[in-house]
Amino acid sequence: MSPTSRATLAYVAAFAAIGAAFPYLPVHYRALGLDLAAIGALGALWAGMALVASPAWGAVTDRLPRSRALLPGAALLSAVAALGLSQAHDLAGVAIGVACVAAATSGVTPMLDARTLDILGDDRGQFGRIRAWGSASFIVSTLAVGLLIDRWGTGALFAVYVPTYVATALVTLWLPRSRRSSASGTLRAGASRVIRAPGMATFLAAALLTWTAVVLVNSFLSVRLVDLGAPAGLVGMAWIVGAIVEVPIMFAFPRLAARFGAHRLLVLGAAFFALRACLYTLADRPEMLVAGGTLEGAGFGLFFVASVGYVAELAPRGRIATAQGLHSAVAFGIASVIGAAAGGAIATAITIPGLFGVAAIASVVSVGVLAVALRRAPQTARGGRGEGPALAGPPG
Repeated sequence: MSPTSRATLAYVAAFAAIGAAFPYLPVHYRALGLDLAAIGALGALWAGMALVASPAWGAVTDRLPRSRALLPGAALLSAVAALGLSQAHDLAGVAIGVACVAAATSGVTPMLDARTLDILGDDRGQFGRIRAWGSASFIVSTLAVGLLIDRWGTGALFAVYVPTYVATALVTLWLPRSRRSSASGTLRAGASRVIRAPGMATFLAAALLTWTAVVLVNSFLSVRLVDLGAPAGLVGMAWIVGAIVEVPIMFAFPRLAARFGAHRLLVLGAAFFALRACLYTLADRPEMLVAGGTLEGAGFGLFFVASVGYVAELAPRGRIATAQGLHSAVAFGIASVIGAAAGGAIATAITIPGLFGVAAIASVVSVGVLAVALRRAPQTARGGRGEGPALAGPPG
């Protein structure tokens, strides 16, 4: 089996786990009797742990790039922590489980992204196509788990979540060693060097606003569906629709970027997120929320893939894993802390539809901020520096 095939299989296993948990954990918390504020706090706790752990995993990877143990070790720890979370039934126990799971899982995806980019070398345009198999796996897993939950309750999600992370550990153990040499300096110095790279801080700030608006919606989408009377299967469908759309977009990303420019695709992806938030503000039937998943899929397929490549281009030599860890910390750490914590308070004060309205405003603003940030992008982001050519296509 070729290295790219092994990386593809790793994404299939990892995103089967994500598909089992991400759409349904808020529903599981609700089934345990937790209120909206507690659900928001748990989301913020998860994000806070990811904020610290993602850059740390990335920095350690840059210090030990040839180690085969770090990535499978993080996946195995994720499985063990998820098993513990499955046994928690009160807020304190759930919070401890969430903290442990978040600390472990936050290293898996950025390390896998960095390892895949290393395997691809100068052919980074193929990243989206490999990553698309993860989205396809997400679809199957989410649908299957939704059916299991309808029959056996929300605890059934762990019957898929735990084994798929064990499978991720086994698959990633056989990925080839990185060809990069060890980065020098302390972990803190490495992170500081990444942030100080031309254009990096500006882009991360723009991405933070974009992802925060997304989190405001995602944190309570499943709960809103349940409140409208949707069964667990339909809750899963709302997430599956988005993944179905993002798969072909990821496969087609190299051609789209070559034609329209990767920078334009970043802004377009943020615009799709804004349209979804506007639609959800007005939605009063589960079917409308499910249909809006198509906009989320288009936004994620464009914005995430382009962001990974853009961050790789801005990253200093030898710090690509740290850069991806920081990007993950912003997208799934800081943004989630702000979005989940604020979302819980806003939803309690003005209802979930009101929360979606706030997210719509923030999303529209994020499109403008991102457009300005990319217009001021340094020349190096156009393929002239870093550890390889741009992910795909000329900039917009």
